[in-house]
Amino acid sequence: MASAPITHPLPEDIVVDILARLPVKSLKRFRCVGKSWCSLIQNPRFISTHYSFSKKKTYSVVLHWQYDFALELKEVVSIISNQTLDLDANLDMPSFADKKTSAHIGGFCNGIICLSYYESDIVLWNIATKEFKTLPTCPSEAPPGFYNCTEVVCLGYDSKKDDYKVIRIDTFWNLHFRYEDPRAMCGKRVALYNLSTDSWRKLNANLTDVEIQGYEFPESQFYSNGFFHCSALIEDEQVLLSFDMSSEVFVTTPLPDGVEYSTFCFMEIDGSVGGISHDYSWFHFKGFDLWALGEVGVKNSWIKLFRISPSILNMETMAFDVSSDGKVTFKERGNEYFMVWLYPSNRKIKTPQTSGRYLEVVMYSESLVSLRGGSAYNN
Repeated sequence: MASAPITHPLPEDIVVDILARLPVKSLKRFRCVGKSWCSLIQNPRFISTHYSFSKKKTYSVVLHWQYDFALELKEVVSIISNQTLDLDANLDMPSFADKKTSAHIGGFCNGIICLSYYESDIVLWNIATKEFKTLPTCPSEAPPGFYNCTEVVCLGYDSKKDDYKVIRIDTFWNLHFRYEDPRAMCGKRVALYNLSTDSWRKLNANLTDVEIQGYEFPESQFYSNGFFHCSALIEDEQVLLSFDMSSEVFVTTPLPDGVEYSTFCFMEIDGSVGGISHDYSWFHFKGFDLWALGEVGVKNSWIKLFRISPSILNMETMAFDVSSDGKVTFKERGNEYFMVWLYPSNRKIKTPQTSGRYLEVVMYSESLVSLRGGSAYNN
């Protein structure tokens, strides 16, 4: 007589450790195994543990225009593996099908990407869970005879309140004066969206004398370690303007000594703040200097990491990310933008198979973070 099979259920901590290493697509299927697994996968602590493993495998989310089969331009999101440089997927844009202008990437945070049309819709998108959420309209407060120009839209995370926030900064312009006229600008408005309340509110922040360089330096707007960062001018001096997502206050950091603002671009370096400067001397391009910032608000905490020779990349190239293994991601300007990966240790260059008429890139990792009432998007 055959004996019944003996089962030995694994301890819960081992089950958690195994599941936390799986991709989101598998975990979504495993929610059907039973109530206990479904509850575990939706638990905030498990979601955080899962992301700590997931962020070790990164992708580049590339937003660009390309021709479809009907030879019409359409906006496409390409997902590229940063480990193999292979194209993982091409995705259509959620919620923006009827728009005639391009979207912008307003930051990435814990698996969520923020997409925006300035002065219009803002969408949060978790690509891995196929969930997106269109934010409520942020009311304009432009006085009569003025119009508002949105300079900043960026997603961030408040770790103290476990809440996701979107900061938006608008400048009001008088229609009766030219852009260069000092009388044209009529103040700024800072608004903050909270995912927990699904609502906007106005912040009492005085940025009247701050000129945000949104259009000149789009790569210099990003979220990192609890702060939104962007490039700004204060009395013709370039600074790093940072917004603390928890305390909701602005902090400024001057550039390193000896660096001119017209040659400096802020960027993210392995999860922290950094920058890259173009070194010119007597109209001769000498290369790129890569910098890391030790503490937000402290000028003396800038540290020069290394120099990239001009024989490797030309002066029209813009860096916007440095990974933990030293790989530098560049966006090179020409008739069409394209991306370049540079490994300074061996001077090796790789180029992924994607290009486009307009290109924005953000580093991305999968997560299970819920958008709390978002809609399903089956691309």
